[in-house]
Amino acid sequence: MFRPLALSVFLALAPVAALAQTATTATTTAAAPADSLPLTVPSQIMGKTRELNVLLPSGYDASGETYPVIYLLDGGVQQDWPTYSARIRAAMDGGQLRPAILVGIATEDRQNELTERASDRRIIRQWPNHGQSERFRRFISDEVKPLIQERYRTNGDDAVLGESAAALFIVETFLKQPTLFDRYLAVSPSLWWDREALSKNASTLLAAHPEGERQLLLTIADEGGQMQSGMDRLVAALRNNPPKGLAWDYEPRHSETHSTVFAATALDFLGRAYSVQEPVSP
Repeated sequence: MFRPLALSVFLALAPVAALAQTATTATTTAAAPADSLPLTVPSQIMGKTRELNVLLPSGYDASGETYPVIYLLDGGVQQDWPTYSARIRAAMDGGQLRPAILVGIATEDRQNELTERASDRRIIRQWPNHGQSERFRRFISDEVKPLIQERYRTNGDDAVLGESAAALFIVETFLKQPTLFDRYLAVSPSLWWDREALSKNASTLLAAHPEGERQLLLTIADEGGQMQSGMDRLVAALRNNPPKGLAWDYEPRHSETHSTVFAATALDFLGRAYSVQEPVSP
């Protein structure tokens, strides 16, 4: 049995452990589609060559059409790319999802690349190299997106999808640079980060949003604690002051765990963003 102090320490460290474990060294037995295209970016912003992966919709070469782009964070071949590129290809080919270009953006140091600088001493001690999310965002906006737009037939409708720390980055990007993407799909974002600092600033950041059609889809599993209270605060800010033109929805999945919620919701979110029935304005 835990003693009271030990229990409090365990509860305090639980979200830290979850952030450290998720997608950093993900392994999978799934195989990416055979026509998945590895791509590298010699990044001046990141100071090294970085890994991308691209999946074009079936019939791309002959169609002459333009397509939306779905950016998958933690999209390396040792991360979520094999599993979700295969599932998304099957959904597109099966008529459950409109054809789109899928781009996996690999992460290397997730605490460095996906989080803001924290004031929490516990975080500073555990991850002294954390807090460069603004640099990673510039990498995406200034190097990744221009490369994809130059090489492939894109239609200007861009979505970003991710879970946990990647979803925290997605929410931060939505709040701080809302025009970078048209659709933000965030699964169990780690809003506990830095004592829920991002959600505490949400109302102020939303008040500064420019008018424009965008889409935000949010979900959370059964994590509870600061994960849930951070989400509750964000949802309250959205309800109290929704930016003009924003279509958003929050659908908690408390029957799922942190390790199962992405598999349970990723294709559902993409289907709601890119329905085959009729186009959905972001």
